[in-house]
Amino acid sequence: MKFRKMGPVAKRRFKDDVYAAFARIPAAVANPHRLEILELIAQRPRTVADLAFETALSIANCSQHLQVLAKCGLVTVERRGTFAFYRTAGVNVHRLLRSLRDVAEENDLEVALAVKNHLGDRDAGISEFELVRALIADPAVALLDTRPTEEYEAGHLPRAINAPLESLKSGKLALSKAKRYVAYCRGPYCIFADEAVAYLRERGFDATRIGLSPMDWEAAGEELSRVG
Repeated sequence: MKFRKMGPVAKRRFKDDVYAAFARIPAAVANPHRLEILELIAQRPRTVADLAFETALSIANCSQHLQVLAKCGLVTVERRGTFAFYRTAGVNVHRLLRSLRDVAEENDLEVALAVKNHLGDRDAGISEFELVRALIADPAVALLDTRPTEEYEAGHLPRAINAPLESLKSGKLALSKAKRYVAYCRGPYCIFADEAVAYLRERGFDATRIGLSPMDWEAAGEELSRVG
């Protein structure tokens, strides 16, 4: 295709159109509910009703948020019979969420303030990828995925076992005090892992938290393990 020469007016229109197109993505994620929805469907595909329950939104409101995300290509929908399941459009969406979080944490003190106000002096957890890789490879370490079973089955860190808090409390999992337990959940602002670590430490286990999620792991180019 031959390059089309443009005059000053045409160049201005071109820039206006391009930046307007770019702005669709940040406009779509410039809403706290839509950010939470994206992080939830990064764990596993979900229906509108499922997302509405999880986010405490009405089904109509949740559906509107999904439509905004779908219009700019961040979300796709899969039909299963009479149900529609929403998922993130790809790993690049996970990278976007990770980048947004990194920029917010590094530049906006409100993030750390919100965490401190709600969680107090929280254990920082392990967030360095090299350390996490070493833990996964260490036979003396048991990696615990504390998310719901459906999310674990959709994708989890290598060697992880599914250990939601209710499973730990029920005694269904046989745990040895000879092991070191490292727990993770949906990401740094999910507290499933914090609750599991607190429960294990109260019972004399060596336990700590990973601040990374399967979404972060996949965003970094690593492979997840899946069930089925």
